[in-house]
Amino acid sequence: MPVSSDTRDLCRSVFAPDVVELAVVALGTYTGPDETWVHQAATRLSEGELHRLAHWLNEAERNPDTFRWYASEPTDVSPETHRFAVEFTNALMDKDVPKPPPGLR
Repeated sequence: MPVSSDTRDLCRSVFAPDVVELAVVALGTYTGPDETWVHQAATRLSEGELHRLAHWLNEAERNPDTFRWYASEPTDVSPETHRFAVEFTNALMDKDVPKPPPGLR
């Protein structure tokens, strides 16, 4: 199933214009249950970073219950704790981002 038009619109609002199509291609790699919901949740969680989007999509495939916890508003923790968990996880993802060679920055 192709990425929905609503999800494409969300991508346009979250990602920089030059990477929107790459984000849409990445979203197309997830074809599991609740595809549109997962696409939109992963897009929001990625906060406009392609490497984060890939990690969140992988998490949705490997650990759907964990992904749902991060992607929704859980009732078993405070909103501040949940926000901290998402920010902490995104920061961990950022530690592994490859840096471009010095001449390409």
